[in-house]
Order: sequence, then structure tokens, then C-alpha cells
Amino acid sequence: MEHKINRYIRGHMMTMTIIILISFILLFLGEFFLYRKIMYLNQIISEGFMQIKEAAKSKPLPTIFMKK
Repeated sequence: MEHKINRYIRGHMMTMTIIILISFILLFLGEFFLYRKIMYLNQIISEGFMQIKEAAKSKPLPTIFMKK
């Protein structure tokens, strides 16, 4: 009887260990893809801000040179 209980516990511990490892791997993959999406979004926002900054720069007024 005790042998069956030990085998049952050992089998379920292995199952729980595998489930926990798979869940951590899935969490890692989710975080990795989320990080990549955030970096891509930050790049797009940064490019947009640079375009706004370039458009907002005041352009020099044309000057008239008088020839002598």
C-alpha cells in the first residue's frame, strides 16, 4: 500500500513539475513578444515625434541681397 502511495505521489509531482515548467515557458514567451511589440510601438512614436519636430522648426526667411 505504501509503495502505491509513493508511486502515486512521485507520478503527480512529475506531472506538476512539467505543468509548472510549461507555464513559465509560456509566460516567458508572452513577455518576450510583448516586449517586442512595445519596442516597435516606441519606435513608431519616436519617428512621429521626430517628424513633428522637423515640421515645427521655423524655416529661415528669404533674404534679399542688393547688388552694387
